[in-house]
Amino acid sequence: MIHVKTRASFGAVVAATALLAVSGCSATAPVDEAADKTSVTLENCGTESTFQLPIEKVVATSNAANIGTILRVGGLDRLAAVVLNTNNDAVMDSMFGPGIADVPHLDGTITMETILGKQADLVVGSYSGLFKGASGVTPESLQSNNIDAYVISDSCRQSAAADSALGTMGPWDALRADVTNYGKLFGTEDTAAEALTELDSRLARLESAPDAADKPKVLIYDSGEEDLYTSGGNGAPNGIIDVAGGTNVFADVDNTWFKASWETVAKAEPDVIVIMDYKKSADEVQGKIDAIKSREGLRDLDAVKQNRFVVLPLAMFTSGFPNIYGAEQLRAKIEEFGLAPSSSIDWTTAPSA
Repeated sequence: MIHVKTRASFGAVVAATALLAVSGCSATAPVDEAADKTSVTLENCGTESTFQLPIEKVVATSNAANIGTILRVGGLDRLAAVVLNTNNDAVMDSMFGPGIADVPHLDGTITMETILGKQADLVVGSYSGLFKGASGVTPESLQSNNIDAYVISDSCRQSAAADSALGTMGPWDALRADVTNYGKLFGTEDTAAEALTELDSRLARLESAPDAADKPKVLIYDSGEEDLYTSGGNGAPNGIIDVAGGTNVFADVDNTWFKASWETVAKAEPDVIVIMDYKKSADEVQGKIDAIKSREGLRDLDAVKQNRFVVLPLAMFTSGFPNIYGAEQLRAKIEEFGLAPSSSIDWTTAPSA
């Protein structure tokens, strides 16, 4: 279905944004290649949607790493507000240069009133987040308010049902789709093309690293006490684990994020446990480690007894450009644990051009 809506255009187009300093790459100031266009039609979650241009005010929700994608393609100056823990600003700065701290950060429930208050012309969200509709905000309700909606590609529903499993393409393909689409939406297609080249170069380096005869089994511990909230075969963590030389213990689950019982986790016998750091409190990470060490069936695992825990920001593991940084850091830890052959690669630096 194609949806088209109208919106009053702003006068002159905003000048090119300032140079974003990206670790390991040389980015040029993005040029607005959509300056003479009034609309662009994209495929988003299998549907052709027409977005009115220019896009000036984006409210980015649901997914911290996806904000990183917007930054990487040169969209900083389009952000009217983000849903991002301020403690993650430094994480974004380390990858994409400063600037995100100056964008308004939203807390609590994101309602239509919140979005209208920001005069948004585009809202980015996911079907595992904002577009679940708990607060009344859906792509359909946004359209009725003359606001475009972009669904983060890794959260596309497999069917029209509200409770459908999520994930219709591989994690890295989902990221490539978002990079390409944001370039078209923001008029920064050259910057997006550079980002794709960088991504593919870094993926190729990871894939060239030697694998262990038996790849280590990796568990993602996102959150949860009664059950574990973790990632299945369709989520960004699955792609990250795969290129880092491991195997997701829940790779056979046809979903992005889901709840698993602790009994199931124990039976999976992970070799490495990746703790997602939400950066909400000083004792968050230690609390998760303590929860694992206190559970019968888990505390006797070799991964636990040998403290094979990897702590990484959640902002690197939801779908977005930071995923490549997460993959490199996970690979470094897997090698450090002796669970993959040494690659003799410095994973803290990007590959040379």
